[in-house]
Amino acid sequence: MKKSDLKAEIKEYIVEILSEVDVDPKAGAVVMKKGSNPNDIKKITAQGIDVELREDEDREPTKAELEKEKVKGAPSKFKVTNSEFEDFKSRLSTLVKKIKGMEKGAERDKKMAALKQFIKKPELVKAFKERDVKIDTGGLVG
Repeated sequence: MKKSDLKAEIKEYIVEILSEVDVDPKAGAVVMKKGSNPNDIKKITAQGIDVELREDEDREPTKAELEKEKVKGAPSKFKVTNSEFEDFKSRLSTLVKKIKGMEKGAERDKKMAALKQFIKKPELVKAFKERDVKIDTGGLVG
């Protein structure tokens, strides 16, 4: 290997090392990413230089970090919770199935009146309107 090639390779190696490590002039410490190689950190600390570990701001958050943020809870854009909405949907579909299975008569008329009252319930209307979903009665109520 030529001397000039060796010098160029060494220079590249030094540039690579220095680009991984930043020096914080205020703290007088070397700033490294938390995911840095532990051997590199040991080498620097063995030389008597302080090492400060920092998060990498440019990296993508991990699934675990995203889940933590979800658990902390972003405020819901809906005033009616999703569980209440799902409850309304299931009760509506159950009522519609019952009515469709019934034969015409007084009992069915009572259930139809109950269905009409149920779909006019303000919380139900608000829940479906917030989610921009149509209240589906299966053609029973126009």
